[in-house]
Amino acid sequence: MPHRPKADPVGLDEDSHWDLLHQCLTDTRLGLDVRAAGAILLLFGQHLTRIAALPTTALTTGDGTTFLTLGRTPIPLPTTLADLLTTLADRPAPQGWAVNTSAGWLFPGHLPGAHISAAALSRRLATCHIPNRPARTTALVALAGDVPPAVLGPMLGLHPITAVQWRRRVATDWTAYLQARQRALADGPPYPGPDSVVRQVRQAVPAVIRPVGPISADLH
Repeated sequence: MPHRPKADPVGLDEDSHWDLLHQCLTDTRLGLDVRAAGAILLLFGQHLTRIAALPTTALTTGDGTTFLTLGRTPIPLPTTLADLLTTLADRPAPQGWAVNTSAGWLFPGHLPGAHISAAALSRRLATCHIPNRPARTTALVALAGDVPPAVLGPMLGLHPITAVQWRRRVATDWTAYLQARQRALADGPPYPGPDSVVRQVRQAVPAVIRPVGPISADLH
């Protein structure tokens, strides 16, 4: 039987991507877990199964910089995102929960010692109009356009072949999107915040292969 190729993933348009990221980083009306998971999804294109299972040890600090480890290479975070994830990690468990309910997980679940399920996290994001697959696709396209596969794989925990496939997809299917993205970066963001955050993350991400300046100060 012939193999049926997978359909190309559909991503978000540029404005929607910035709007959702801005919402995750600044809208305190959203739940802290939704903001943090949404930001990781929109910036780093992680599967929700991996976001849900992130341990608190994935977040580390050194020399005044906070790092998030998704694969083998710790990623330096801009201040706004670092503060968001640190607040999440330091959040006490609700009263009445078992003592070990939240121990060790950035996104604890309702069962003692367990993290939240990917399905539950997906529902929370969907309630806030953050689409899982389009958000992941857009994030990976943006990163694959900036970072070589040999760096992207260890950074995000992708298989080497998967990292190469995303790079090829960017080169063949996403030219128009990347051109629009570059124009948006050149023209400046429609409001302060998310574009600056992403710009800083893009600078921090390739730090493993070339030196960059220190991550800028607070973003609002």
